[in-house]
Amino acid sequence: ERVGARPAAPAAPAAPASLAAPAAPPLSHLRRSAGGLGRHPGFARVPDAGRGRISGERGGSPISQVRTGGGGPGCRALQSELASATTVQEARRQALVTSEEPQEKILAREEAVHESYRRRGPLKVTIIGSGNWGSAIATVVGQNTGKYSVFGDRATMWVFQELHEGRNLTDIINYDNVNAKYLPGITLPKTVHAEPDLETAAADADILVFVTPHQFVRRICEQLKGKIKPDAVAVSLIKGFEVQESSDGTSGTMEIKLISEVIEEILGIQCAALSGANIAHDIANRQFSESTIGCRKEEDAGVLQLLFDVPYFKIGLVQDVAGVQIYGSLKNIVALAAGFVDGLGLDSNTKAAIIRIGVEEMRKFTKIFYPEVKRSTMWDSCGIADVITTCYAGRNRRCAETFVRERTKSWEQIERELLNGQKLQGVLTAAEVFEFLHSNGKLDMFPFFHQVHKISTRDAEPESIIETFQHADLKPFEIESRGI
Repeated sequence: ERVGARPAAPAAPAAPASLAAPAAPPLSHLRRSAGGLGRHPGFARVPDAGRGRISGERGGSPISQVRTGGGGPGCRALQSELASATTVQEARRQALVTSEEPQEKILAREEAVHESYRRRGPLKVTIIGSGNWGSAIATVVGQNTGKYSVFGDRATMWVFQELHEGRNLTDIINYDNVNAKYLPGITLPKTVHAEPDLETAAADADILVFVTPHQFVRRICEQLKGKIKPDAVAVSLIKGFEVQESSDGTSGTMEIKLISEVIEEILGIQCAALSGANIAHDIANRQFSESTIGCRKEEDAGVLQLLFDVPYFKIGLVQDVAGVQIYGSLKNIVALAAGFVDGLGLDSNTKAAIIRIGVEEMRKFTKIFYPEVKRSTMWDSCGIADVITTCYAGRNRRCAETFVRERTKSWEQIERELLNGQKLQGVLTAAEVFEFLHSNGKLDMFPFFHQVHKISTRDAEPESIIETFQHADLKPFEIESRGI
C-alpha cells in the first residue's frame, strides 16, 4: 500500500428495502417538473402567492406542509416517499463519486506512460498556487500521486502564506487537510503538502502545475529562473494571457503572449495547457466533468493525462496548446456580457443571442491572429463547453451581474465582497484584448469585445450591449465550404 495513499472510500449506504424490493410501488408520480415535483394523487398545480408552491385541491394546503410534516394522511404519505426517494438519490450519488478503479486498470495506465518518464523514478509534482481552483485541482492531483507509483508519494502545493482566523494557512492545510479560506468544507488528500516558500516547493520538481492569476505568472517565473530541473515539464491551468509591445520593433503595436509562452521563455522548459468547463467547487465535490490538455509531445501528454484523469474528471488530449489557452481566456469576456444581461433582468433568448455573438468573435479572433488553432478544439471541453459553464455559473458572470445591479460599486469592491480573496480575470482580459485590437487597427472588427470593455470601465451603459447589435447591419447570405 502506498504511503499517504487516500483511504478506501466508505461503501455507499444501502437503498431502503421499501424501494429496493421488486414489489415496491413505482414513484412515477414524482416526475420532475419546473416546480420540482410532478403531480401526486390528490394534488394539482394551482396558482399560489408564493413562487414555486403547489396547493392541494382539497383545502388549498401548500406543499410546504408535505416538507414540514403537516397536512393530512396524503401529505404524510408523500412526505415519507419523498424522504425515501431522497435517501436513494443520495446513495446513488455517493456511489458515483466514490467509485474506485480496478487495480488492473491502474497498472495498465502506468505501463502506458512513456518509458522516459518511468525510468526517472517517482516524479515530484508541484502545484504553483493554492486558491480556489488550485486547491480543487489538488484534490485530483493528490489522489493520483497516491494511486500511481510513477509519481512521488505526495504533491507539494506552494501556498502564499497568510493568516486565516489566527493561524497560518499552510498549517491549516497540513494539519487539518483543508484550505479553510479558499476551499472551505472540502477535505484535501493527505498526500497534498503545503509549502510557503516558492523555491523550496519547486526544487527538484519534475512536473510544475501553474494555477495562479495570470498577472502573477511572470514574477513567479522570474523568481524560479535557473532553480528548477532542466528536464521538468510544466502545465498551465491559467485562463488569461499577457499583452506586451510587439517584439518586431513596430512602434505602438502590441502582441499577445500566451501563458505557456511566458513560462517556456523564462524557465526554458516545455509547457502544456489544461482548460475546460470546470467550476472548482463542483470538481472538489466530485461532480462529473471534463477538461482538455493541449500538449505538443505525446510522451508529455500521456503522463499529464495520468496525473489529472480520475473517473469524475475526464481528460481529453489535443496538440493545440494555443487553442486551449485562447478559448479559455476569451470566454471570460463573453461571461462578463452574460452577467450584464442577467443584471439587466433580461431572459434566455437575449442571453443566448449575446453568448452566440461572443462565441462568433472568439472564432473570428482566433482565425485572424492564431490561424494555426484547430477548428475542432472549439468543440472540446476547453471551447464551447467552457463558455456555457462560465456564462451560467462562473465568477465573472456573477460579478458582472452585481456590477450592473449595484452601479455605484467598483470591480475591486465586488471582488472583495464576492470572491473571498480570489481574482477576477474577465475585466483584465477585456482590457488587454481592447489594447491589443486597438494597437493593431482591428477594433472595428470586434464590436462585442469593444462594447464589453467600455461597459466594464463605465464608459458605456450596460444596456448598450443589446443596443449595439439591435442596429447591426444585416448579415449577407454566404456560401461556406463544407465542414464545421
